[in-house]
This record gives sequence, C-alpha cells and structure tokens, in this order.
Amino acid sequence: MSNIEYELNEKIHAIIINPYLKWEDFISNCDLIKKYNIRNISTSLNYLSYLKNAMSNHSVNINALISYPFADLPISFIDEFVGFAKDKGANRIEYMPNFINLSKRNIDTFGLEIEMVKRSEIPVTLIINKSKLDKELFVKTIEISMELGIKSFQFGDGFGPPISTIDIDEILKIISKENHIKIVGGIKKLTQVIDLFDSGITCVGTSNFSEIFEEVRII
Repeated sequence: MSNIEYELNEKIHAIIINPYLKWEDFISNCDLIKKYNIRNISTSLNYLSYLKNAMSNHSVNINALISYPFADLPISFIDEFVGFAKDKGANRIEYMPNFINLSKRNIDTFGLEIEMVKRSEIPVTLIINKSKLDKELFVKTIEISMELGIKSFQFGDGFGPPISTIDIDEILKIISKENHIKIVGGIKKLTQVIDLFDSGITCVGTSNFSEIFEEVRII
C-alpha cells in the first residue's frame, strides 16, 4: 500500500446517510470500506447498529451525525439523541446546531446546545454551514465554540454550495491548523482532496470514497 493511500485511509471519511440505500448497496459500501481500509465513517443514527455489526472485525471509528443535515433538532431532544448514539457505540458525535436559534442570534441557547452535546464525554465535531451565516455570526459561532472547548469543526454539509478556496482562507484565519478541520460537499475527485489537504484541511467527508480510492490505486 502506498504512503498516499495510507494517509487517505485516515483522512477521507466515508459518509453513509442515504435513507433509501438498498440493503445490498449498504453491504457493498461496507465491503468497500474494508477493501480500502477506511478508518472513519460518518453516518445517521439509523445505520449505527448495522455498521457496528458489519464492521465488528474492522478497526474503524463510526461517527454519529445528529441534527444533520436540517439543523433543526429541538434542544429538548439533544440528550435523547446523543444518549442513543452513545449506547449504540458511536465513537464521535458530529452535531449541527439548530439554525433558527443561530439566525435569531440566540447565542446563549447555542452555547447550551454545545454544553449538552459535550456531556456525553464522546468527542464532538461541530458542523457549521458557512453559506447560511453572515460573516459576523459565522465568526462569533466559531469563537464561542472554541471558548466552550470545541476543537473539531466541519464546514459544508453536502447539500449546499461546496466550500471554496476563499472560504478556506477565511476559516483558517479564525481556526488555527492545530484544530481539526473537516470539509464536506462536492468532493468527488482525488485532485480535490489533495488540494484541500495542501491548503491545511485535516480531513474530508464524502460518499464518493470508492471512486477516489480507485484513482489512488492507479497512480
């Protein structure tokens, strides 16, 4: 296995969230994750148990997406959803804060959300959709998150516009490279992945992981 492939095993996170995935396609995805020795999967709560069983003989972190992609989880449900993820063996919570609270600039509630998610004592990645926030609120959201101990961030959700090089420059001015920065959305080619890593991004998430690893194998 080449060095580049080994690094990508750690840095490319497979995303499995399609609610209409047929069972045979789900199993095929699991087989591909094992084939390419991928070490991180981001998935919905629906697939947590299935992935834990399917990956029982494969060393992989299974990260639970909560309030994703709609950013609409009422605060009263956070403990229940996070508790479910923990009980099902999630290695990390990837949480998207309630957008209506952010848009109202209800910063106290936003801070409470983070504190509630962190109570699980599972590592937390905060998902922020940069395209939906004005610059001032975007910066404020990150600053408050870091003050509350968040060290891992995801930008982009795979449903809106992809993160641009300008976006990345702005992100890196706020968040140092010592923090964990993940980019999601529109990542389909190996060249995109390499460019993102060269810019200082920690990792990427994509449902097109198989196509990218096939490119690696022919280098």
